[in-house]
Amino acid sequence: MLIEIIQQKHYNMLKQFCEECERLGYENNSSLERMNLLWCKDVGQYWCAVKDNKIVAVAGCHPFPEAGQNAWRIMYRGCELPGTDTFKGLGKGDWNSITQREFIPLMIEWIPSKELYITTNIDHEHSNGKATRNHRLMGLLAKQKILDKVQDMCYNEVEQTIWKLNIEIYTSRRERIIGRYVD
Repeated sequence: MLIEIIQQKHYNMLKQFCEECERLGYENNSSLERMNLLWCKDVGQYWCAVKDNKIVAVAGCHPFPEAGQNAWRIMYRGCELPGTDTFKGLGKGDWNSITQREFIPLMIEWIPSKELYITTNIDHEHSNGKATRNHRLMGLLAKQKILDKVQDMCYNEVEQTIWKLNIEIYTSRRERIIGRYVD
């Protein structure tokens, strides 16, 4: 599996990814427009995971002034097609997710700040239950100190929880799983 910054060469694969997301009911990734791809790439960045010449996961990052002057929102429009990961084993840190396991280290390296935030929808379901499960998962990661809950707020007209990534704990925990998944 390759993890790459989304470029023009990916657009045909990305359109197929969006069609699959639409079929699965994943509204935020059902089109390039819904992903806000061009806007996000203009102010931040977007990554994709490519497996067998097919995009299987995406996530972006962008400045997040609502959380602070140097804040960045990571995992923006993060999405992974079901059954595409290669992780072997169990863990409490959401290592079964390409987006959490593979994209976050690249975002930590790429972003010119250490103030990184993830948002989750509190009650706006737009992905056939995945957004609700993801929100609950962030609460479990907060109990492990990988994330800190900052606040609940209305952001982009949706009630969301803002979580701050504890980079040191995330990185330490991720290092424990290296070698337990295959590319």
